[in-house]
Amino acid sequence: MSTSYYRLAEPITHLNGEIGGGHTHLGIWVNHGKTGILVLHNNEVGPFIRLLLSDIVAMRTHWGGSEVGSIVTEVVPGLTDEMQLISEYDEILTVGQIRRRQGSRRQDGYPTELFGYEEQA
Repeated sequence: MSTSYYRLAEPITHLNGEIGGGHTHLGIWVNHGKTGILVLHNNEVGPFIRLLLSDIVAMRTHWGGSEVGSIVTEVVPGLTDEMQLISEYDEILTVGQIRRRQGSRRQDGYPTELFGYEEQA
């Protein structure tokens, strides 16, 4: 199993979703300035976020086995830790969060792409 992480389409630089009840308030930043907040039903957030993505895969993760854990591959050079990427599963993460998945695995040793990651000791 692998996961691809996409860059936001320029000039979008940041997203922030706050879930409240059945709605999500999605803040959008363009060129590092907040341009506004959209209020979406929770089930509409994923399809809407996909509209904001470029077609550039910036990073990938895949399972390297129980001895290796997760393997992180940076496809685009020069990514900063604070840059946001969006997974193919609509998960908003920073590059730093994805980098920290290198070598991680669940306590039970099974692979996971989205949940259950634990820092290596």
